[in-house]
Amino acid sequence: MKEHNVFKKEDAISKAGRDISEKRASTIAYMIKEARKAGISDDFARKAIYAYGKDAALKLKAMMKDPTDMLEYAEYFGTDHNNDIYEMERIEVSEDKLYIDFHYCPYVKKWKEMGYSIEEMDHLCDITMEGDRAYGDIFEAFEFRLGDTIAKGFDICQIRFDKKK
Repeated sequence: MKEHNVFKKEDAISKAGRDISEKRASTIAYMIKEARKAGISDDFARKAIYAYGKDAALKLKAMMKDPTDMLEYAEYFGTDHNNDIYEMERIEVSEDKLYIDFHYCPYVKKWKEMGYSIEEMDHLCDITMEGDRAYGDIFEAFEFRLGDTIAKGFDICQIRFDKKK
């Protein structure tokens, strides 16, 4: 059976980024677990992660000359340190599409180590993706879609931005 969710980039910077991301993943999971024990729904986590994503998206939008230009957006989104952490591959970049596949997820690695099931990891992933959903909302000209995910057991996470018609 093929090994699932294995990183290939082994440089020190990518490793450090993955380590930080794993700590973030365990913090999110523990916060949600403790909230549930206290009878609190996951909504607080969704809102907090969305707010984080919104802040980042607004910062990016302010840097852009034309926030409706998918090609300009593609110059910025996922071109920072996250590119190596998640081993991102740009599948399609055009005036209408930015399709990126993530080949590694440090969050899933940590959640798996913590003993979470596929269903639980999928739920945690869905909450964590609120940050990316915020990008889709802040950039009104684009629509965000999440396809397959590593948390669901697939080999990749599919991040898709389409220009609205």
